[in-house]
Amino acid sequence: MGGLFGGFVNPLLALGALAAALPLIIHLLNRQRHKRVAWAAMRFVEAAYKKTRRRVEMENLLLLLLRMAAVALLAFALARPFTGENSPLAALSEARRDRVIVLDASASMGARDAGASLFEAARERALALARELNGTGGDRLRVILAGAQPRLLSWGSPEQGISALESVEEPLHEPLQLAAALTEVLKLAREAQTGGALANLDVVLLTDAQKRNFLAEAAGEAKDGSRALFEVLDALAALELRVTVEDVGPEERVPENLSILALEPLAEIEGAGGTVEVEVRVANHGARPRGAVRVSLSVDGERRPSQTIDINARETATALFRVTLDSAGEHLLEAALEADRLVIDNQRAQVIRVPEPLRVLVADGRPSSQIEESAAGYLALVLEPPVEDARLGSRETAPFRPRRISAAELAGEELSSKDWDAVWLADVARVSEEAAQKLERFAAAGGLVVISAGDELDLEHYNRRFFRADGSGLLPAELLRVQRRDPRGEGHWRIARFETEHPALRFFADERFRLLLTEAPLYGFIATRPLTQAQVLANLDDAGASPFLIERSYDRGRVMLLTTSIDESWTRIPRSPATLIPLTHELLRHGARVAPPRRNLSVGEPLEIEVSGTFPRNLRLSKPGGVERALLGEPKALEGGRWKLPAIGGEETDRIGAYAVLREGASPAWFAVQFDAREGDLERLSREELGSLHRALRLPQAEQRESADKPEPERGELWRALAIATLCFLVVESLFAAFIGRRRRPGA
Repeated sequence: MGGLFGGFVNPLLALGALAAALPLIIHLLNRQRHKRVAWAAMRFVEAAYKKTRRRVEMENLLLLLLRMAAVALLAFALARPFTGENSPLAALSEARRDRVIVLDASASMGARDAGASLFEAARERALALARELNGTGGDRLRVILAGAQPRLLSWGSPEQGISALESVEEPLHEPLQLAAALTEVLKLAREAQTGGALANLDVVLLTDAQKRNFLAEAAGEAKDGSRALFEVLDALAALELRVTVEDVGPEERVPENLSILALEPLAEIEGAGGTVEVEVRVANHGARPRGAVRVSLSVDGERRPSQTIDINARETATALFRVTLDSAGEHLLEAALEADRLVIDNQRAQVIRVPEPLRVLVADGRPSSQIEESAAGYLALVLEPPVEDARLGSRETAPFRPRRISAAELAGEELSSKDWDAVWLADVARVSEEAAQKLERFAAAGGLVVISAGDELDLEHYNRRFFRADGSGLLPAELLRVQRRDPRGEGHWRIARFETEHPALRFFADERFRLLLTEAPLYGFIATRPLTQAQVLANLDDAGASPFLIERSYDRGRVMLLTTSIDESWTRIPRSPATLIPLTHELLRHGARVAPPRRNLSVGEPLEIEVSGTFPRNLRLSKPGGVERALLGEPKALEGGRWKLPAIGGEETDRIGAYAVLREGASPAWFAVQFDAREGDLERLSREELGSLHRALRLPQAEQRESADKPEPERGELWRALAIATLCFLVVESLFAAFIGRRRRPGA
């Protein structure tokens, strides 16, 4: 058997050949049921039977063998045997073809060459390859649309593949992950190897040969974590399978193309009313310089005066626009270039957010009409500028909205995240149990609680009320004792170390401003023992390197402990606005302002949006090009009067550009889907580079040269021949049985 068959696609079904014994078993059982009975006239019948017995036995044996052979052949046909090397049955096997077409559908395939896009040319070539196959002869076609993820368009007859190809009209807005696409080919190849059909597998890649798609992935830079290109090609080569690469790109090695690489503000936007420079960075991917490139910018749909820039070959240049955003919330920026070879990368959208003013409740532990006698007085001064000072802006555009209350009023406040972003306890001696519970709920819901020291603060009371060794209390550290020095003397402490990368202190990391923090004298602080889960952001220069600023997370919010006071008797920081203002502003911005919502996505990323206000009604999703559809699902209520809108799936964000969620009686909730900037570089591999990249890749010309020497498939499937043989045996058995029946009828 081993010489005839190389194996079976469905080896277990080959055991069905044992069913060929059933006709023989039935025959033997029927013989055992008959009993011999002697009667007088039997001797005349026996005399006549002896004359024809040998012929009847031969006919019955032949009929039995025909039936057994039909059953055995049917079982072998279902098991799908394939011929082995030098099998005498090789001539009966069929050379069915399995073709895999990997169609590069990345965004760069939208580039136009002589009027038509590269994708259109690749699709026409794919259709021609599909029409070469013979579906009635058993040929099969798999079509893989290759983008950021491989998409299987068809796996079946060539006719199904042709229909699938004709339904795809344009490329995707995605980069190509070639390793991921060829990994799908590798899976198919291993399946074919198991089934004995690997020799009949033909793989064709239709692509523009964009250089980065081959070289970046070969170096293991595939963004989706798929196997690096060379690893997949090595595995294909180990199976002796080669991929024919057909280059549908233009003749130029470095085609001309401009693209927008980035669109972003150059500085952090602190609040409404400020002016910020917006950078539009443009790349010239071509081999010659480009002059007078016109760049335009729109803000919330209003177009600003365009600019022109010059860009050297293979370099970038920047256009700067000054933009004033008068209102808090999300704003849509859209930059555009004049259309060129690849249109998709000539536009870019970006959603930026102007933060709402931070609402800060300051509890004053020692109220006084004199600023220098109250820590809360200094805080109010730096958080709320005088209205008459136009240079500091108006209340509407100020970055903070503080309110100052006495410590006694704290228990009566609602302390809801709907009303406040931060609560600062400035030298508050004691906190009632009711107020403590409100503070804990406020921090757990996402608010910021800041505790700063002072002469009035009762350490033992704070430890009882707020400190827990297991971290369940608000305090990030146990308060131990007050350390003081006479401000009129020479001794004082300074900040010796701080976390330069932390957002609350990053301002002072600049060498120009570092001394503003590290040289400020301190005459008093509270010695502490921080929790293990707390983070010490700054230390003093005393012998124990005592903490100056400690932070901890508390459920969804934060708690920060300033171990000194904003009081002149404890430190000279209040006398230095250049230190006090950035210290308090950055501390509050970091602690009270949650990370801005994600509004700028890559193609295919899902998104969930939260909005504030009344119940969102009549939700609709507006996509690029003005297409709208209803956003199905119910909004979910959140704390603080906010709502989570129904999720937007990745299938909805398949095109680059500006999107908006529209709702009744409210402003649009903008978000943007952005183009992979690298896709605009159309530089291509030469034929020599492509041909020598890996032995698993070959060019069409190389394939034609090798075709004369290519050996015939070593094995092919026999199921069709066996099925025909089974049918022939059944027909012969039926005719032979009918012939015997007529001969044995009386009088015949």
